[in-house]
Amino acid sequence: MKPFKNSLRLQIIAPSISLLLCLAITFIFRLQPDAFAAVLVLPRWLWIVPGLLFAALGWTRQRGRFAYLAALLWMLYALFFVQEFRRLVRWKTASDQNADLRVISLNCNGGNEAAAAEVKDFHPDLVFFEESPLRPLVQKMATNLLGTNAESFCSSDVSLIAKGHITPLPVENSASAPFIHARVEFPSGLVAEVFVVRLQPYNIRADLWSPDCWQKQSAIRKIQRSQFEWIEREVEKVPKDVPIILGGDFNLPAGDKLFRILNPRLRDTFRETGGGWGDTLDNNLPILRIDQIWCDSHFKSAATFAQPTANSDHRMVICDLSRSP
Repeated sequence: MKPFKNSLRLQIIAPSISLLLCLAITFIFRLQPDAFAAVLVLPRWLWIVPGLLFAALGWTRQRGRFAYLAALLWMLYALFFVQEFRRLVRWKTASDQNADLRVISLNCNGGNEAAAAEVKDFHPDLVFFEESPLRPLVQKMATNLLGTNAESFCSSDVSLIAKGHITPLPVENSASAPFIHARVEFPSGLVAEVFVVRLQPYNIRADLWSPDCWQKQSAIRKIQRSQFEWIEREVEKVPKDVPIILGGDFNLPAGDKLFRILNPRLRDTFRETGGGWGDTLDNNLPILRIDQIWCDSHFKSAATFAQPTANSDHRMVICDLSRSP
């Protein structure tokens, strides 16, 4: 009788744990309070694994309904909150045949020149580097990567290379700004204002039992919020009739509500036309899409995808843009 009782308890307790975990995680990712930053920086799909495991532990042929309910709720959670699953059905790669601009964003892994050189094979018109090589190196590489008419603009952390003329634009407290802002005049006659960003980094930590983990991740998130608001102020200065392209390393998972600060003027190109597994960190085992390219309504995204690299710990983002009619 005792094994039966234990089994009956397991059939109730295990799915109950799964249901409670699903409700708790759904609540956290729906509201995204700063106090839960330690959870928000982890992959959203990560929680499905223990959730389904607990549901499976409570399943039997005679009493499987409770376990089925828990599994169903996790599938609904994945549908609404996990972007990666929704993009897997589109294995489309970018094609520059009908695009006006090819934009590439790449974190160069602490200024690795070999990583930066990898963008050349994809024939970009506009390149964003984060953790960029030093200014003299970027200036030297510009014409080799993009051609004789290429120009560059660099800060201590991010760089911009473009086919065309670059005019740096002033930024509030530019010495400490986590981005650069410039006007780019392309050979086609297109003029756009461009932002290259790299926000405050965070550390992915698994020690969720530690108060220090929660406190530090929450503090980093508050810094990132202020940086997003900083970028928003600069974007709002751009006249509505001037096209905008913004991208880089946001150090924040896709789908975070902080990105809403960029709406409605800007939109995430991968969400519109991305295909396949778009996560960019880590290059060998990508679990987070923290590298992104955004644009405004003056552009239409033809396709966006993440490309593995050989010399960086990030994958590069490649986006083909066409001018909207």
